[in-house]
Amino acid sequence: MSEARTRAWQVMAHFVIDNRGPWRKAMMARTGLPFNHFRLLRRIAAGPVTIGELAAAASIDAPAATVGVNELEKRGLAERSVDPTNRRRKLVSLTDAGRAMLDDAMATDDPAPDAFSALDPDEVATLVTLLSKLESAGSR
Repeated sequence: MSEARTRAWQVMAHFVIDNRGPWRKAMMARTGLPFNHFRLLRRIAAGPVTIGELAAAASIDAPAATVGVNELEKRGLAERSVDPTNRRRKLVSLTDAGRAMLDDAMATDDPAPDAFSALDPDEVATLVTLLSKLESAGSR
């Protein structure tokens, strides 16, 4: 990867990390979920996953993923089932309540930080175009 791409990623990631606190607090207050459990819920939403796959996707170890899934199961937000392709494995899926919780959490107000006022409307439109392109490339 080029230095410019790496730098762009770092700047974008740091900007989001530095400005996402208010949304995280509001989402946690709205759902009653710790943020790490919310992160697991989002990753499970993509489809049934094993604990190992979930841990890798969330960049945590398997024991931490297991603790999180146990808590989500206790709350009725996720469930484990036998993998039909390998009966020795368990798959984790969202329940209807988990999907509703995730949808509700994602509806938490998330206004742009004040720093966005440094961009003119054309720059904002360009940024939306570029980020949408990245989002599409990441979902393939």
